Amino acid sequence: MTTSATLHPLATSEPWNLVATAYAGEALQHFEVFAREALRLAELRPAARIVDVACGPGTVSVAAALGGARADCIDIAEGMLAELARRAAAAGVTGAIAAHLGDAQKLPFESGVYDAAFSMFGVMFVPDRHAAFEEMRRVLKPGGRAIVSSWVPFVGPFGELMNAVAELVPGLPLGGKLPLGSPDELRAELGSAGFRDIRVETVTYEMKAPSFDAFWDSIQRTNAPLVLLKSRLGDRWTALAPKIRERIRAALGDGPVVLGRGAYLGIGVA
Repeated sequence: MTTSATLHPLATSEPWNLVATAYAGEALQHFEVFAREALRLAELRPAARIVDVACGPGTVSVAAALGGARADCIDIAEGMLAELARRAAAAGVTGAIAAHLGDAQKLPFESGVYDAAFSMFGVMFVPDRHAAFEEMRRVLKPGGRAIVSSWVPFVGPFGELMNAVAELVPGLPLGGKLPLGSPDELRAELGSAGFRDIRVETVTYEMKAPSFDAFWDSIQRTNAPLVLLKSRLGDRWTALAPKIRERIRAALGDGPVVLGRGAYLGIGVA
């Protein structure tokens, strides 16, 4: 359980509202790789009912709806839900998706009626993950599956980014170890919430930028911690950004940048 004193900066709606449009427009192609694998592992029956917790722009939900499922989605960020609505309409699946603004720690859904529950890089940031996992288990039918993703620990670009930010803006609560950063953590927390037959799959996938300039340009729009920093610094960002950029460029060079190398998918049965 996370206390208010250690509340993760990504546990609030602010950074996700700030990045919602760019996230859906630029980063979604990478997240869809993990969503497809999560849906494969869920082994959904025809016309399944699913819950998508901390759904973002509906990476899982839209894909599931295109396959015949019906999805109840919940997120704390209105901007992400707006992107979900836009994507659902473009895909022609609006009628199969119900979106809710709300809290993963207290789902507004009926108990024991869903075939699968997903949280793709979302519930990992909530203040009380144990409560969120228990809620996911509560809404599932007996034998229903929960699929929860987290990142294989980042090395290189994002580590250099957070190090540069920490040096130049001391005391800012961005960075540190990502939650659910190991298979053992995923297994332990799913087990603590009452799931059984738990396993963790590692999905290997390199997210790349063709050059340092492309990397720097993109993360200023899509990286939630950095965009949050820009918002909070306001006019100070103009002077600070070149210093952060140069620190990172000196470490990474000007060539292609590997942003991340994959994700863990934790699977538990209710």
